[in-house]
Amino acid sequence: MAGPAIEASKPPARWLAFIEAHKGDLALLLSALIYAASWLVVELTSWRTAGVLTRSVGEASLVGGLCDYIALKMIFERRWYLPNSGVLPRNRQKLIEGIAATIETQWLTPDMIERKLRELKLVNRLGRYLEGVSVGSLLEGGQLSRLCQNLARYVESEKLLDFFEARLRAAAPRPVRVANSVGLLTFRDLSIRIAGELRELIVGLPANAALIGELEGRIHALGEELQQRHSATRETAERLIDTLVDHAVTATRGQIAMMVKENLMKLDDEQIRHQIESRTRTHLDWIRVNGGIFGAIFGALFGLLNFVLHQHINWSMLLH
Repeated sequence: MAGPAIEASKPPARWLAFIEAHKGDLALLLSALIYAASWLVVELTSWRTAGVLTRSVGEASLVGGLCDYIALKMIFERRWYLPNSGVLPRNRQKLIEGIAATIETQWLTPDMIERKLRELKLVNRLGRYLEGVSVGSLLEGGQLSRLCQNLARYVESEKLLDFFEARLRAAAPRPVRVANSVGLLTFRDLSIRIAGELRELIVGLPANAALIGELEGRIHALGEELQQRHSATRETAERLIDTLVDHAVTATRGQIAMMVKENLMKLDDEQIRHQIESRTRTHLDWIRVNGGIFGAIFGALFGLLNFVLHQHINWSMLLH
């Protein structure tokens, strides 16, 4: 039983959607029908007074609806028979610059961006994320293997070997120094051996569950430290985030307006018209509806006024 009830409720919804989408045209059509009906009443019935009054209502409503229809046409479209029509296309550059300036100076200012970024408490969010993250979720598929391969190639570079050798010369224990002095080994050979063992460790990391577990444990500990109010790690991260935010906000000054202008300039007149009209036409059609309604009201008032004046004149003539 529920199926037919649901089906029965669909047509009214479709009709309401149709009326909402075409309310301006329907209001204009209703005005035209009232105007046409008033002529029939006047010409074919004895209700002349009512017909004249109805004609005044329909006529004013039709004029109001037509004028508003033409006004909306003038905003969005260029027509040779409408002087100065196409307000949006003709003022394309001013419109684009105005939108861009409004967005950057009122809607999305650098100060607003900075304030919002600070309200997000990025360090806390990062800490909560790292506290429960896994290496697998950070690096999916073969990303970890590729990353390890890239790191392994860097380990074999001459710059890193030079770094190891310099550190060994500066801080190697006495036995190593003695072995180097008597020729049993050289700091370079020891650096190569250290780099080789480090390379093997990095290459084998994806298959080393224990090492991955240790790495995840350290990441989780880092997440906990980032959430501790007075930890040195948190203070360092906050200074880094503040610096990044300052640089990001400084870099956005003037860039938001430029980006908006560049994107809007890529659109032709028809695309800009469609984007604006598609988002405003449904609401602007209420202008046409109200034009018909208030036209009918004013038409009724003027019709009644004419009727009263006409009756007053007739009575005056009879009395004299």
